[in-house]
Amino acid sequence: MRNSYSIPELLASIVGYRGAPYPGALFPNRPGSSYTGGDYETQGEAPVRPERTKRGSTLYAKDWRGRWYFMPVVFEHAFIGRIEIPHALVNVTGKKNIVETAMVGRKGSVKELINLEDYKITIAGFIQSTDGTWPEDDIARMRDLYNVNESVDLLCALTDEILDEDDRVVITNIEFPSTPGTEDGQVIRIECTTDKPFELILEA
Repeated sequence: MRNSYSIPELLASIVGYRGAPYPGALFPNRPGSSYTGGDYETQGEAPVRPERTKRGSTLYAKDWRGRWYFMPVVFEHAFIGRIEIPHALVNVTGKKNIVETAMVGRKGSVKELINLEDYKITIAGFIQSTDGTWPEDDIARMRDLYNVNESVDLLCALTDEILDEDDRVVITNIEFPSTPGTEDGQVIRIECTTDKPFELILEA
């Protein structure tokens, strides 16, 4: 017997926070020309949501059940192929290396920027099978992706806006935490660091 569960609540119980629901998820068939909420009502054509960012990144996608969700996350590799993680939560952290020198007889310090560190990217998502069975094939593909000893492509609207165009990522950590109450899914947590291409010039 399959158990009933909520993916956002399941992720929140394991990774500590949950993503906001897709705005049209509760009333997917409601026409945009009329909406009643609270003490107001709107009439006329609803604004059209852009499906892509200005840089061309995809903002919305459908899962295998036909439910829309915001900001799909996709890994791509030449041999592993394309792996999509629906309903993912994405967190990006940046850090600067700064040397601070105290000023003698004055308040404050002189700050010298040394460099920008690589961005740290954390992705938490839910792998779910389409037939109600345990998603062992998808878990194996994520394992194979992690075992690749080179950088991979990450396609995501948030990271596309923050990273440079040629940046790729290296998967540094992967976690398959206990996912109680589910038979057809597995929570996954991935940590990545950015990898910039460099051109090495050898002079004779």
